[in-house]
Amino acid sequence: VFCSEERMREIPAGLPGNATQLFFVETALSSIRKGALGSSTTLTKLLFLNNDIQELEAGAFQGLPSLTELEVSGNPLSAVSPGVLVGLPSLSKLSLGANAIRSLQPGLFATTCRLQDLRLPGNKIEALPPGVFRPLRRLQSLDLSQNLLTELPAGLLAPLAALRLLKLSDNLLVQVPPGAFGTLLARVGLADNPWVCDCHLTYLLGWLQTF
Repeated sequence: VFCSEERMREIPAGLPGNATQLFFVETALSSIRKGALGSSTTLTKLLFLNNDIQELEAGAFQGLPSLTELEVSGNPLSAVSPGVLVGLPSLSKLSLGANAIRSLQPGLFATTCRLQDLRLPGNKIEALPPGVFRPLRRLQSLDLSQNLLTELPAGLLAPLAALRLLKLSDNLLVQVPPGAFGTLLARVGLADNPWVCDCHLTYLLGWLQTF
């Protein structure tokens, strides 16, 4: 189901209950309220692209147990509260790119343990809380490019035993803590950061030489 109507300010009632994919593109939606999407056991993909979404209410996506892919991108969304992702036991891909998100709150991913692909490029994230990614032990790909990150907390990626791809390009990083990347990563994007080439960069240079 594809919905693209500039005057659409609310999610319409009566959406097909057997839909497997639901797209909202370039509408006037400013929020997603709890219960607005109803319940569906068939919906696997849900996309909100280039709308005017500024708020995701806690429980906004509850009642969608089969949802594997969720994208909310290109919106003036500045925050995502921990309760937003509750009730998505099958979620494996989450895209929150090109919004205005400034921070990731502790506990945001507490209920998304099946997540494999997390995309957060093009936001305004300045810092990451220690342990914010701890529940994501199945995560394989993490995109944090085009943000405002100045540092990575020590041990941030340690719980991510399955991580293979990490994108940190186009941030404000000047160094990374020793042991930040471990040994399992296959690809890392580090371009366009203002790296300071002093003794604090020794770990990163040594790690790059292992490839």
